[in-house]
Amino acid sequence: MSYDNSANAVRRLEERFERLLLLLGDMQAAIGRVQQPSYNAAGGQPGGGGGVTYMVMAPTAAITAGLSTPLTGQTVVVISGAATVTVNTNATIYNNMASNTVISKPLVVGQNNDGTFTVITQSC
Repeated sequence: MSYDNSANAVRRLEERFERLLLLLGDMQAAIGRVQQPSYNAAGGQPGGGGGVTYMVMAPTAAITAGLSTPLTGQTVVVISGAATVTVNTNATIYNNMASNTVISKPLVVGQNNDGTFTVITQSC
């Protein structure tokens, strides 16, 4: 095989690889849109069920009770089948429960309209 043929073959492979990268980016964006909760224009959740709940699997600190002292920099995931999918790696989480959270136990959180999260409950 000549140099010109080799160069053309490499260029074709690079073009295919670039197209695959674009397709991968499109697929990742579509997955991200599916993972986000959708709200109808009239407000509230669309019909057919409740909102999405998320998990903070390993909180880095306890969150004191009350909305004034959030915990920041947390990784929030959603459970999808047997897999966990990261939704936010720098989340702010508020605790409006009557008691502090415990650092060693996963949190179940819901997303607020501003992109922050609020503790719904904590595992026992």
